[in-house]
Amino acid sequence: MINMHNRLFLVFVLILLCVCVVRVLTSKAETLPGNKYLKLEATIIKEPVVGDKDQIIYIKNLRIYTAMYPKYGVGDRIMVQGMADDRGRIFKAEVKKVGTRPVAFAFISSLRQKILGNIQQILPEREATLVSGTVLGVDTISADFKQALTLTGTIHVVVVSGQNLMIVAGSIMALAGYFGRRRCLVISLVCVFFYSILAGFEPPVIRASLIVLFSTVAIYFGREVNALWGLFLAGVLMVIVWPLAIFEISFQLTFAASLGIITLGQKLSTVFKRLPIVGEGSEVAISAFLFTMPIIVYYFGRVSILSPIVNMLVIEAVLPIMLFGFLISILSLIFMPIARLLAILVYPFTLYFSQVVTFFAKIDFGQISGGAGNIEFVMIYYLMLFLLILIWRKQVISDKR
Repeated sequence: MINMHNRLFLVFVLILLCVCVVRVLTSKAETLPGNKYLKLEATIIKEPVVGDKDQIIYIKNLRIYTAMYPKYGVGDRIMVQGMADDRGRIFKAEVKKVGTRPVAFAFISSLRQKILGNIQQILPEREATLVSGTVLGVDTISADFKQALTLTGTIHVVVVSGQNLMIVAGSIMALAGYFGRRRCLVISLVCVFFYSILAGFEPPVIRASLIVLFSTVAIYFGREVNALWGLFLAGVLMVIVWPLAIFEISFQLTFAASLGIITLGQKLSTVFKRLPIVGEGSEVAISAFLFTMPIIVYYFGRVSILSPIVNMLVIEAVLPIMLFGFLISILSLIFMPIARLLAILVYPFTLYFSQVVTFFAKIDFGQISGGAGNIEFVMIYYLMLFLLILIWRKQVISDKR
């Protein structure tokens, strides 16, 4: 029989689910029209993305492609003119700065740009990209390196990503046997906090950080059932506050990676401990990949079966890159000589990461294309995955008996 506490909890969950569904169904994103010539004035509230030859400015659902210079930043009030296509893109847009407006976290945005410039001074281009991407979430990746990262399934490491953050937090918790669970928990929470600040406190970053916080604390207490409920409730609350987040790739990847690390990752850790060749944290990389793979296929139509191997090889470098990156970011604003010294220490890890990615990107074997937009594939994949985990769990229980 279900006791009174469990009944109240189930009622609470059902109420939250109903509120969540209502919020999603009644929420609509504010969009600007496509397939027409637009002339508008707006304030930049999201940091532009700098490419090889241009910069991309985001205004609501529009992506505005303009020349590399002059540079624009958060808080700039701009006048935009150009033809928007059916996907909300304006190429070769005419952009003119007409003033500035106070914007929340504009100071953090300018601070990030300062840190980015400092990192680019003390590290080579690719290595600087890895540090600034993992810590700041700044996309300054060259086209050829971005292609290599995409082909090897490691692009999540160098862009602002809850999946990346969950992998780092999970990797730190995997070291609990050496440093203690409480100490690893504190380090994980500190990493999440500073990552949120340096990544600009943008809504996707806040949502990802909150989910990772819930998941990391759940891993600390070690109860899978409680962890699953905690992750589920965190996801529902996120959708209630930000209804349209459920349709964002970043939210889906973060939730899927967290779910994988809590369930499959915890089980794989007991298996990998018996394998001396496999490094600490490999179960985190593999479980995160297996749970996010169908989402990647759905949106991008391509995935590499070598991706788990590449992620296992580079996972050992991600944690020191991120930790050294935090220190370099802070110290570069205080005392540059120490930041340069730390750059020497982080360089071997960034060089190793870039070389592994470059090597595997040249291998044609393992690239699988197709499946973009196929929701049936996603549903069947997750159904099979959960069935296999359930069968494995029952087998483990029966073996213990």
